[in-house]
Amino acid sequence: MRGDGVDGVLRRLPHTWTAEEAGQVRERFRESRPAVPRRLVSRLWQYWLQQCPDAPLFGDAEDDLALVLHARALGLHVPAAEAGSEDGAVARCVRRAREAAECGPLFPAPPAWGPRAALAPQVRAALPSTLLRAWVAGDDQGPVEVLVVGAGLAEIRQQVVQAALTTCLRVNGLADLESADFVGDHLGVGLIRVTAALSGTQPSLDLPSVLRPVTVAEGASSTARGALLDFVRLLRSLAHETGLVEVADIGYGELVAYTRGLRELAERAAAEPDRAFLRAPREADGPGVAGPVSLQPYLRTVRGRGAALGLEFSPDLFTTDAYAGLEQAHQRVLSERLTMDARLRRDQLEAEIERLKAERAAFEEATPEEQRALWAATVLLVERFDEPTGRTIRLTEPEERETEQYFRVNVPQLIAMRERWARRMAELVEQLERAVHRPHAPARQVAAGRFLDAAVRGVVPDESPATERAFLSWSTEVAPMLWFEWRCALRGQGIAPADVFTPHTVLVSRYLPPTAGDAALLFLHPYTLVDPARSAVLADAERSVTVVRDATDHAAAADGDGGGPTAQALWDELAALAERPHAEAEFTERFIEALRARPDGVTRRVVEALQPSEPAAGEADAIEVALRTAERHTSVGEGMDRALWAMRAEAFLTARECLDGVRAEPRWLARAWLLRAVVECRAARLESREIPGLLGHQMPGLPEAATRALDEADSADPEFARAWLEALPEAGLDKGIRRLFQGVPRARASCTGDALNKVGAEREYAVWLFRRAVENARLARQLDEAGEELAEHQEAVDAALAKLGRALEEILVGPYVGGSRAVAEELFEVLSGQEPPRYGRVAGR
Repeated sequence: MRGDGVDGVLRRLPHTWTAEEAGQVRERFRESRPAVPRRLVSRLWQYWLQQCPDAPLFGDAEDDLALVLHARALGLHVPAAEAGSEDGAVARCVRRAREAAECGPLFPAPPAWGPRAALAPQVRAALPSTLLRAWVAGDDQGPVEVLVVGAGLAEIRQQVVQAALTTCLRVNGLADLESADFVGDHLGVGLIRVTAALSGTQPSLDLPSVLRPVTVAEGASSTARGALLDFVRLLRSLAHETGLVEVADIGYGELVAYTRGLRELAERAAAEPDRAFLRAPREADGPGVAGPVSLQPYLRTVRGRGAALGLEFSPDLFTTDAYAGLEQAHQRVLSERLTMDARLRRDQLEAEIERLKAERAAFEEATPEEQRALWAATVLLVERFDEPTGRTIRLTEPEERETEQYFRVNVPQLIAMRERWARRMAELVEQLERAVHRPHAPARQVAAGRFLDAAVRGVVPDESPATERAFLSWSTEVAPMLWFEWRCALRGQGIAPADVFTPHTVLVSRYLPPTAGDAALLFLHPYTLVDPARSAVLADAERSVTVVRDATDHAAAADGDGGGPTAQALWDELAALAERPHAEAEFTERFIEALRARPDGVTRRVVEALQPSEPAAGEADAIEVALRTAERHTSVGEGMDRALWAMRAEAFLTARECLDGVRAEPRWLARAWLLRAVVECRAARLESREIPGLLGHQMPGLPEAATRALDEADSADPEFARAWLEALPEAGLDKGIRRLFQGVPRARASCTGDALNKVGAEREYAVWLFRRAVENARLARQLDEAGEELAEHQEAVDAALAKLGRALEEILVGPYVGGSRAVAEELFEVLSGQEPPRYGRVAGR
């Protein structure tokens, strides 16, 4: 029966089918596997349940099981069949669908990835690695492709995945609609591949279709390269800042040459089936000669089956309710959020530009008389535009400018800065929206590829909890069918699953959503990481496909009792080597070797050396005495410093508490009381420009608490207090506060020791530094924990500050924290959009 005849049968209810018609539908199911459409599965599944649930439908155990698995994967109701329940054919197939031998995972269980694996010289690229390694392939015009391998740490992974998705959508938003119908990028778990674009005038490479870069219009090529360059800059920045990302540059021509070499190897094996060809690792050729790590397809080594291994599946897998919920959760956290953020910032910038232009035009069109009548002589600036972040920050203290200078100089500068950012945001919005709403839907393609790869490999994408739950719900139903169909297909082609599904294999999809004139398509291709320095590539016609082996195929859990020297012996050798002069280079090399051999033991001894064991009771008392001595000696400098930071953040109660704790000689106490007077004025909401005159002349309107503070300062050191107050009105608040800190002893100079308690100056300062280091580590951990409570996509500023506020407050005004205060203040400024006061800042403070 022709296809249209079977389609006619499918339009009728299953209970009306004749036996011959049911046989024809069964034959269509066999021919369509594994790309069986939902309509065919649904009708055939209904027929089996209604007409003959106790008997096999196909008379073939494989096809019966396939129908059960496809029905479950496509969201149809499959009745549960527990052990010992009814023994009908459907129930038996449902129970078989839980057996790992046929429907279980294809990939080997990954070993625990610890420090030994991360440091192993046998591995340059591994999917579960805690180090991210990136290879940037470029030509004369810039980067063409970036391959990032490794899971990485969560904080770094999130940044890289979001940046990669933004880059992918930007580039595909520029793609030529006539030549770009699919997305070649891959954002999987442990592997990211993002390409830029070749212009329409550049010759395309003779590569398998899923390897070809996107083609864009000639004028858009530089923009696409620029988008990929932004991604590369982020990777280089993370490499510089963390050391947990490595970036290597390679030539795109080198990558193409190696890819062609593998293809020629497979073609030669197909042409000479009586011979096998091996491309061995080339590490012996020296560093930089072995070639680039790359993502390569499994190529066939027999003729008549196409160049690369792959299977077609039904795109109806993406029409189920389970996948709709997964895609919605994913797009809400990533694609939609990126687009919405860019759109809001663009609209805000454009509104500010229009306002500034209108104000400037009104001023310039007015006559000098109208300008004097309608505008004041000066303008108070209440905000500034932060060029690095493209955001507007509100100033704590307004800045005064002459009106004419403001409109002639400041306004054009503000307009130019905002226009640059508005253009960037407009381009980003246009590229993202095109990528989301284009007929071939790049955003949907990338998401589908990410989730299909994760489902087959049995890993979970690290996104939001909602996405994780939705993925687990969908993959539980889909993965068994994918595993089963791959087993059947490989068995039919004489390919061993272990030759294809390895620890360095990923599944790259080619998914085309339905458009107005074309039906949807879905192909799944296994790809492998190939490292010329570590991977052996075998092309053998008897195996039917290229086979790639590297060190990760033989990885196993580390044996703590294995052969070789013990951790203590290695540590003793390092200790002896450290005593030898001019042994720095040798020590570094031997230390890395010791870490590779015994990472746990050596690391433990490093920690013990850096963090000694608990002191004895007498030593603990001595340390406590030294710490209390240091706190007393550093009371004035640290207390005033904390009070100043608290006052800038308008934490006036904290500022008072800091100054109340100051214990010092009268001359230093006078300065603390004078700073207290400034704090009381700010707490009374007096403007900063008014405070110098009120304090210096002690004019009416001065807060009573400030007057008392001035009296205390006069009692402690009348000469300094009188001189400071006389100079304050002319010097201003900023210089006045700086003068209060001039000469105040800091921690190093203040730690003079205490002979009575047998505390030396060096010991006192060492204890102080140690306590400060401990507090810095504690507060950094506390800030990280607070950050984990933030929402996954959007959060109001007040809510974010409420969650981060406690940690930020301790960093800004804590008694032991110094260098990290500036970073915390910048974070507070960006979150609140409000600039803290700038007065009293001293270089190095």
